Amino acid sequence: MKQNLVYVAAVAALSLTAPNVASAQDIGAIYTNCGLGGAIFPNGDQPVAPVIVNILVSSPTVLTQGLLLPDSCSGAGAVSARMMHAAYPQFEVDVAVGEGEYITSLMNVMGCDEAIRPALIADMRTNLNDSMSDVTYASMDDADKARDMYVDMYQTVQANYAGSCLPVQ
Repeated sequence: MKQNLVYVAAVAALSLTAPNVASAQDIGAIYTNCGLGGAIFPNGDQPVAPVIVNILVSSPTVLTQGLLLPDSCSGAGAVSARMMHAAYPQFEVDVAVGEGEYITSLMNVMGCDEAIRPALIADMRTNLNDSMSDVTYASMDDADKARDMYVDMYQTVQANYAGSCLPVQ
């Protein structure tokens, strides 16, 4: 009970400080479109199934994703996040090398102009090097590493390449 109270207080505090405060309708959309439930049931033909999965498996993560990175729940951002989550080790290699099938597929999904791809990949490599130099990196699982890579990529695209890639939404 105490843990639930702490969780509710944390969500309330996050809701008050989030850049886009969600309404009740937005919370429903978050639980339907974001997180593991949204990834497993992306089409919306089973609207209750993703909500159940997200409540049972990833409730805090889904709210954080939906409130702080709302564009990651649908469109190119959601597909990119799912790709990274499904094949993180391959993305790690492609980003480190600077090319490869996985990173090319990601750039295609994101609709990035050919001209900016080398610079975006170089920025992603810098972010990956920074992450790998953190002492906690080695103990992280691939899901956390994929999440961090996605967040870094999302922020880099928004800051430097917004006009050269599809809107990440």
